[in-house]
Amino acid sequence: MVYRWRSRQAAYTVWGAQREPMAEEIKQHLFDHHQDYLSHEDPGVSWGCPYCDRSEISYDEEKTIQHFKDHLFGHEDQFIESGVHVADDIDRSGNILVKAPQGSPGIKNARVHFLAPGDIVILVTTNPAARLRLLREELGSWPALTVVLTTKDNPAEDIAGLDVSNVPIEIVKLSKRLSLSKLGNTISQVLDEHGRSEGRITVEFDILSELIDKFGEKPAFKFLQILTNQFKTVGGIAYYPLDPTAHDESTLGLLDDSFDLVVRATETNFIADRDNR
Repeated sequence: MVYRWRSRQAAYTVWGAQREPMAEEIKQHLFDHHQDYLSHEDPGVSWGCPYCDRSEISYDEEKTIQHFKDHLFGHEDQFIESGVHVADDIDRSGNILVKAPQGSPGIKNARVHFLAPGDIVILVTTNPAARLRLLREELGSWPALTVVLTTKDNPAEDIAGLDVSNVPIEIVKLSKRLSLSKLGNTISQVLDEHGRSEGRITVEFDILSELIDKFGEKPAFKFLQILTNQFKTVGGIAYYPLDPTAHDESTLGLLDDSFDLVVRATETNFIADRDNR
């Protein structure tokens, strides 16, 4: 669970596990929207609050701007909600694109956040050992069931160093030459088998970039459309990590329109800026 704040000026939301780094993100957003209330006039810098009659003038520009940010935040602090999840914004069912550099603290932050509430976790990945190790080390307990779909050679050998002898895990080995339709059918079978089970389904689809590179944009996007509908059908939360630096702007624009929610992940925050995706 995290804190959440929604802007009253734009389609902008920030979530954070800790208030302090989240507050800095909020302050910058508020300042960006209210810069017109900041004046640079010789010999000083001044601001007037758009919400009240408070104002300030000083020779120290950096300190004055910080005071302005702090003051604006004082008007918004009361609107920070606690005990929420990012997926609450899509009623805990749907598909979320998570943008962050590959292997970054932001991606790890996202994995912990999205996998934590899952009772049935489905991992579509080329790196099963790393995903399972994160589940073991970062979550308080193992999910009721973990299903791993992977093209990794000898996946059982890959996770041999992990003690999962008493953990409910299913591993489905996928062929590296698997077509999109066969991959889709395999995922459908897994959903059919477990979609009616009690508990919340969470899916990490960790191979979106690989599919786009291998099959091209149009086939990958058609596949994505069908897949996202399937996850919605079982009431699951599916999130798709993506390194935005690996794709051009046109591809990213098409991807943004394919998801219920698009967030940027940092080590401390998740940010949804629908006006500037």
